Amino acid sequence: MHVITSKDNEIIKNIRKLKDKKYRELNNKYLIEGIKLIEEAIEENAKIDTIVVCEDCIENKAIEQKLLYEIAKYNCLYVSEKVFSAVTEVTNPQGILAVIEKEDKKEDIDYNQDVIVVLDGIQDPGNLGTILRTVDSVRVKSNNYI
Repeated sequence: MHVITSKDNEIIKNIRKLKDKKYRELNNKYLIEGIKLIEEAIEENAKIDTIVVCEDCIENKAIEQKLLYEIAKYNCLYVSEKVFSAVTEVTNPQGILAVIEKEDKKEDIDYNQDVIVVLDGIQDPGNLGTILRTVDSVRVKSNNYI
């Protein structure tokens, strides 16, 4: 296992740039951090470009072996704690993050289908008015208000 120990590594520089919205949009990629989000990305077959793992988390067994086997199927980078701290935006990181490619799903709303808006426990009449104006603004036709 090769461990990247320099913040000046070109791949690390590119991952760090993804903190900037302009760079995320330019490259059509974004970062996710944490064990739970990585597991969900794998389950949902997200387009995972790279997974970055802090070597200390492997040694401390902070990441379960099952997940380590799963992420081994992807392009993984192992980095020192110093490098991981440079790419993470989390105060107490779990030692794992991933670069995900955005999908180009742009689904238009079919205004001919039935839409049901359910409201429960509305306490402020202003909130109800805002919700109804929002529904009206997207041209949802209302048959009944109950």
